[in-house]
Amino acid sequence: MKTSGVITKDRLVNDLTKLGVKEGDLLNVKASLKSIGYIEGGANTLIKALLEVVGEKGTIVTDSFVNCYPLPLSKKHRVIISDKDTPSYAGAVANAIINYPGSFRSTHPIQKFSAVGKDAEELMNNHTPESYAFDVLRVLIENGGKNLKLGTDEKVYGVGTTHVAIGKLKLKQKRRAVGINYYDDSGEIKTFKLNWAGAGHGFNNFIPLYRKVGAILNEGYVGYAPSKITDMKMTFDVEIDELKKNPKIQLCSAKDCVDCRLSWGFSEYDFARFVCVNLMRLTPIKLLKALATSYLFKYVG
Repeated sequence: MKTSGVITKDRLVNDLTKLGVKEGDLLNVKASLKSIGYIEGGANTLIKALLEVVGEKGTIVTDSFVNCYPLPLSKKHRVIISDKDTPSYAGAVANAIINYPGSFRSTHPIQKFSAVGKDAEELMNNHTPESYAFDVLRVLIENGGKNLKLGTDEKVYGVGTTHVAIGKLKLKQKRRAVGINYYDDSGEIKTFKLNWAGAGHGFNNFIPLYRKVGAILNEGYVGYAPSKITDMKMTFDVEIDELKKNPKIQLCSAKDCVDCRLSWGFSEYDFARFVCVNLMRLTPIKLLKALATSYLFKYVG
């Protein structure tokens, strides 16, 4: 397929409409800007195209998560304060929406989301330091939300619901103690500690199951990016059912993956078995991570 040439807003509007984005949609957008191609005007043009297609009654949401740091915070990291303007590591689209006119951003110190459109202010105002990290996505699930993925399954990971399923089932994972400082409602600086399970590296294991139940509503291209729209309630239901039966489905198959083999409450390996299985492939760094995960990290979730 041709992968060069300037992508205009009109092209994006046409491609999004053809893919099945509709007026009034509540969209969780996960996008690889590079996969789309060279967009005239960059990420802002993609946002404008999305807003044009969903119209005045629609809303677009993206994650705009921020970095956190080992606890206790060092002198260097204590002066970093998480607020509405903190840049995100989640890519060009996330950072464009943070600064987009009329956008809103949640006040959760780490797992921030940003949104533009009809329900943006309410969604973001309700995602606070007291909220579950991915609670915005839970609200989307319960209100007919769709996930729009722009990029391949390998490039753009997940469909926005698996973390919610992991949280709903209270799956426990050992994670390093990390956090960040933020201002509470009174303006006092507080330290927020990461308190939720992350994820395995096998989210794509769910894709055939989504397909089977029709949760993938449509597939096509936006610009040059393979893209798909999924029904968030349907993907969430699939994940809940499968994770109840087999929580290991969200893990990768690599025997030397510390996160997937050692960190979960249902992990099949302990440290000794992990070392024995991977004796010939363990690097010093991976061995140290395995040691820390097994003996220093604490369960969260």
